[in-house]
Amino acid sequence: MRMTRRGHALPRLTRSHGRDCGASTDWYQSSPMERSMNLRVIFAGFAIATFGLFMITFNALGQQQPLKDQLVGTWTLLSWEQKKGDGTKVERYGTSPKGIAFFDAGGRYIITVMRSDRAKYASNALWRGTLEENKETADGTITYFGTYSVSEADSSIAIHVEGSSFPNWNGTDQKRFVAITEDQLTLTVRPPGGDVVDVTWMRAQ
Repeated sequence: MRMTRRGHALPRLTRSHGRDCGASTDWYQSSPMERSMNLRVIFAGFAIATFGLFMITFNALGQQQPLKDQLVGTWTLLSWEQKKGDGTKVERYGTSPKGIAFFDAGGRYIITVMRSDRAKYASNALWRGTLEENKETADGTITYFGTYSVSEADSSIAIHVEGSSFPNWNGTDQKRFVAITEDQLTLTVRPPGGDVVDVTWMRAQ
């Protein structure tokens, strides 16, 4: 204990007093190895937090991507389903149809859907199908191509059909509602009469 000139004792500054003053000496009294480990923990926590913030920002930017940019690419068919007004479902192209859709950045598209269970032609010649074989081909296939534009307001595309395997569509303008979730695309058609057609695609790898 220290004494003043007048004989008064001065309080001794202990470690607890140091902590009360906000000046802990634990860090300085720790070994170099302990300090190194503490720094590693701090840096690791900072790195994890930074990476998490980056991923959140990256995902947010992906979600804000315009619908047109999300639509561009190649898609393979998952299902084609028609829901009638009375609630019944029709799979006009079978339970496992095949198909592909292309949308390019310049506003052009081509869509093809067909049954996968069609019988082969007996003649094995493209132009020598029987009436029944030709009918099955026509009923089990739809192909069309042309131009498209995107409406961000109602998440839809307006398509102009330049050519189609169904000739009545040639030169027509149609509308498809678009829903994209990660790598899955659903094009919905609402023709007159209350039916709803959902065509679901998966982005090609």
